[in-house]
Amino acid sequence: MSVDYHHEDEIRERPYDAALMRRLVQYLRPHMRLLVAAGVLLLFATVFNILNPYITKEVIDRCTGGALDVGVAEILDDVDARNRMLVALLILMAAVAVIESLFSYALLLLVTFVGQKTLLTMRLEIFAHLQRLSVSFLDRNPVGRLLTRVTNDVENIQQTIVSGMIYSLGELLSIVLALSIMLWLNWQLTLVTLGAVPLVLAASYVFRKFVRRSYQEVKRKIAAINAFTQENVGGMSIVQLFGHEGRSFERFLALNADHRDEWFRQVRYHATYFPVAETLSALTTALIILIGGMQVQGEAATIGMIYLYMQWSSRLFEPIRALTERYNMLQAAMASSERIFQLLDTSPEIVDNADAIAPERVEGNVTFNHVSFAYESDNWVLKDVSFEVKRGEHVAIVGHTGAGKSTIASLLGRFYDVQKGSITVDGIDIRDYAQSSLRRDTGIVQQDVLLFSGSVGDNIRLGDESMSDDYVRECAEHVNASRFIEALPGGYDFEVGERGCNLSTGQRQLLAFARTLAHDPRILILDEATSSVDTETEALIQDAVVKLMEHQTSIVIAHRLSTVQHADRIIVLHHGEIREMGTHQELLAHRGLYHTLYQLQYKGVSTAA
Repeated sequence: MSVDYHHEDEIRERPYDAALMRRLVQYLRPHMRLLVAAGVLLLFATVFNILNPYITKEVIDRCTGGALDVGVAEILDDVDARNRMLVALLILMAAVAVIESLFSYALLLLVTFVGQKTLLTMRLEIFAHLQRLSVSFLDRNPVGRLLTRVTNDVENIQQTIVSGMIYSLGELLSIVLALSIMLWLNWQLTLVTLGAVPLVLAASYVFRKFVRRSYQEVKRKIAAINAFTQENVGGMSIVQLFGHEGRSFERFLALNADHRDEWFRQVRYHATYFPVAETLSALTTALIILIGGMQVQGEAATIGMIYLYMQWSSRLFEPIRALTERYNMLQAAMASSERIFQLLDTSPEIVDNADAIAPERVEGNVTFNHVSFAYESDNWVLKDVSFEVKRGEHVAIVGHTGAGKSTIASLLGRFYDVQKGSITVDGIDIRDYAQSSLRRDTGIVQQDVLLFSGSVGDNIRLGDESMSDDYVRECAEHVNASRFIEALPGGYDFEVGERGCNLSTGQRQLLAFARTLAHDPRILILDEATSSVDTETEALIQDAVVKLMEHQTSIVIAHRLSTVQHADRIIVLHHGEIREMGTHQELLAHRGLYHTLYQLQYKGVSTAA
């Protein structure tokens, strides 16, 4: 599914939309002074760019006397004056070139600065918005698709709306200035120069039509390569376990071949278009020389003027070709902006009430009141679930896979809201709490522990710089994590790899316990947090669990019944309903579902539930 989303994002285009453009311009408003300065620099850079060929014309005319039939004796008359004039023009030409380079350099720096500031602002806004969105939104949208918003889509907008807008204005200004001066100097040569423009525009239109389609296909095929590579590298253990390397390589080879063939097709389009454009430019140059030469003989033009029109014809065609390419970029930027604003306009499903309360601490009394919940309509995961966990109690929840155990943890953390019934903490509906306040006092340790890139100490603090090194060590020692941490190179400064890849499962779980203890929650949820470890580590984890639950209201979700036998109360879930509730001994004596689960795990009995 994620691949399909990614393909859709890569190839989609959208025509110009004024409403979208107005929203994009809002990001430029804080930098309006810099943009005005960029406009001034752009004006001067364009004027000096147009002026240089005119100075060269004057140099040529001074050297040739301004016409083809001027004799050598006339050219040599007043040689000193001509030399002085020539030197002055050459100095002026060099000065104009240097000044133009300085203006262009300053313009590039300014545009890049504004572009990067705009890019940063937009990325920060998207990232902050993603952090506010509900978990249900992340369930429906692949991570790769959201990453594309923050990276590729923002980059497309930055290149087009900031850099593209400024340089497009420069290209338009260049065309207008060049045409104005050309018409003023010699309207006949101007018409000759403009004669090929319709053909260039037609060629550009046809080229854009074909190359755009090929460009889309290239991006779609590179997206397929990226998706396949990500999937296979992420699942390399399965690929190797089933001996799938050869078939994976063949598939990867085929995907690359498709990309190569499409790339060659795009190259052929370029190889056709640019020779056509160059041929039209060469024909225009030939006509300028022909018509201009006739005018020189009739003393209606000079050799320098012929050179001038040859230079300006290229300065006319290049912006036209560039503007054609920028239109393609504009379509991609419009599609990117539509996707970004669609994301930014998505409201979080879980929001705080206007009068949400935020107590410094909660006591930790938890009550589920006839709670029913479904991830999808009418597909109820929990059905009329009611139970109470008093402050300091330890309650376990067990049941078959899919019974709804982990959903209880998600609802208590308010990652989702219940559809029926209510969940209260200290007698107050959790929907009346500020989310930050509720989650500050709720600690969840899951089976699949998520660690972040950074040091061991950073993962325990998790951004809370008020925690001292001594406090971090104390928490790690309390949950038996200090032994393995101090054995690591660098100890608490040891760099944890992505998702804790350079730590074992047990080490990651102990580190998660230390992190949870350091943040001192009043309500503790252990969601399958003691599975998938060896016997020695399990003993350390069990001891850590006992210590971690000493003063907290605790809900332990587990498959392994050995980890919950000492709980104050055990709740047995089956198909989203509470089937049994009691202590370990009471449930065994009842000889119901819990007894069956116990027999299956420890007595080898294959009796069905």
